[in-house]
Amino acid sequence: MIKYQLICDKSHEFEGWFGDAAFESQQEAGLLTCPVCGSADVRRALMAPNLASPKTRKTDLAEQQPSAQPEPQPQAPQQASAALPPAAARKRQELMSKMRALQTKIREECRDVGNDFANEARKIHYGEVEPEGIYGQATAEEREALDEEGIEIMDMPWLPKDN
Repeated sequence: MIKYQLICDKSHEFEGWFGDAAFESQQEAGLLTCPVCGSADVRRALMAPNLASPKTRKTDLAEQQPSAQPEPQPQAPQQASAALPPAAARKRQELMSKMRALQTKIREECRDVGNDFANEARKIHYGEVEPEGIYGQATAEEREALDEEGIEIMDMPWLPKDN
């Protein structure tokens, strides 16, 4: 994990933890937002390296000693931070809309064969029945067997109607 000091366009500073190069990909995708104001214009702030030296070790030890004053309790996270950032929410909505349109097209133009998908796909592949578009469910084992037989299929997430 890599810890970055981040800053938004309104100068709110905060930190973020990222795996490897996840910061850049999340920034490009518009997934980062300021927890204070919700701005999606977030970049890395300048950071001073934390090098271990005798002086910093003494400071670190002093900071670790319990103090007489109670530490302030952390504030509960703001409700807005629980929601998707605006750019990510828009992208999610666009993707959901495209998935729904594709599902509608499949329902209109193809036959639902339910759990008999693997058998029906084989019949079409081997010329036992007239070729047609089909959709349905298949287990992982059935999908693997179809692949081994050279029968091309595509897995697709199927969204519930109310989503």
